[in-house]
Amino acid sequence: MKHIPLLITSLLLSSLPLHAQASKAYQGQFLYQYEGGNVYRVTVNDAKSMVWKCIAGSEKGAHGTEKPERIKVDDNIYFATWREKTGINVTQVIDLKNMKVYSTIIDGKERYVLSGKIVREK
Repeated sequence: MKHIPLLITSLLLSSLPLHAQASKAYQGQFLYQYEGGNVYRVTVNDAKSMVWKCIAGSEKGAHGTEKPERIKVDDNIYFATWREKTGINVTQVIDLKNMKVYSTIIDGKERYVLSGKIVREK
């Protein structure tokens, strides 16, 4: 029974296109302003990496350089996933149509589901 969510996620991901590239529309510098007060500056310069830094909230000062897998789901909507050096797993839906971000963060046995708005800086 524990494996059903993983199976469902695997099935959903297997139905998505296999190309994992950021298009020009998804490159740039953004603020992810999450409900609860954390604000992250996210910079995407190419299809293979991104840099993030928490600039406000309880995690202020935290930062990282990641190599996410990105999949274009629809025009200006992307799915991204990566594992941070700390072992934290992050998945996101980045909706640039409506300028929203939806994130799931898994840290050991803890899971956090967050949403917020996106502001394009550059």
